[in-house]
Amino acid sequence: MDDAKPRHLGGSLPVPNVQDLAARRDELTLTPTLLDRYVRPQPNTVDLRPDAPAGEEQEQVPIVDLGRLLDLAGGGEEEAARLRSACEKWGFFQVVNHGIPEETVEEMKRNVMGFFALPLAEKAALAQEPGEIEGNCLANYSVEVQRVAGELLRAMAENLGVRDHSDMTRLAASQAVRMNYYPPCPEAHVDRVLGLSPHSDAVALTLLLQVCPVPGLQINRNAGWVPVMPLPSALVVNVGDVVEVLTNGKYKSVEHRAVDNAREHRMSITAFHSAKFGGTYGPLEEVVGDEEARYRTINVNEYTKLMLSGKLDGKNIIDAMKIN
Repeated sequence: MDDAKPRHLGGSLPVPNVQDLAARRDELTLTPTLLDRYVRPQPNTVDLRPDAPAGEEQEQVPIVDLGRLLDLAGGGEEEAARLRSACEKWGFFQVVNHGIPEETVEEMKRNVMGFFALPLAEKAALAQEPGEIEGNCLANYSVEVQRVAGELLRAMAENLGVRDHSDMTRLAASQAVRMNYYPPCPEAHVDRVLGLSPHSDAVALTLLLQVCPVPGLQINRNAGWVPVMPLPSALVVNVGDVVEVLTNGKYKSVEHRAVDNAREHRMSITAFHSAKFGGTYGPLEEVVGDEEARYRTINVNEYTKLMLSGKLDGKNIIDAMKIN
């Protein structure tokens, strides 16, 4: 596959720095036009409170021990079953014992906190270029997380009966890392205030590290929103749209959102994994079997254009991939 990044695929829209807006709240006139991006247009349709009801019961996101998963002689089969269940029934899980050195995790957290403590002008110097979708990344952490993504995808391939594991592990070949900052919002109790709109990830696999203990990530489950309470140093993993396509819907991507806290800021580090440019996305024949393919096959370049041309809105990308 050609690893060179094609041009003219699209990019992120430039927006005002939300951290700066929050810091200058008292001196700014926060007009409806300025705030429109962060407020849902229809009130009372989706409860965005951090303590929103989570359906009939408060469930906990599954936990997968990567060390045990890779140890086939010491509990690997049991952990593989746990991974399979998490992918089929949740689309989300936390991975512990992932092998990333604690110092690498803590260094990454310190770097992110230090970055967001910089003056706006210094942060702007590291911002993404026009037409791009990422800025500068940190190498040590990125390499380790990419390894974990590849190991999880290899285990998924084994669970699915895919003989050539590279059909799945190639989905970790390309990585983008995003550092997120959610400032405290006194209006967070109002159900119209957005942290991050409900959506599924249009990539293959997403691995998130929570920098501070403030909760905010929630997943859509059983007609409610289940909060994710990250374990210390664990990675929160979610199945993306691309894995749903390749598994012909056996593993489904799940809508999730981020809600703001009224008093405290929240920071997280998200690593998105995809295949390299030049390849294709489509249901794997071994997984489809005697069934019909539910999703169309598309090359990675065209899929990226589709992703960047759409809004962060529910499962709109996966809907566009379905065969009607």
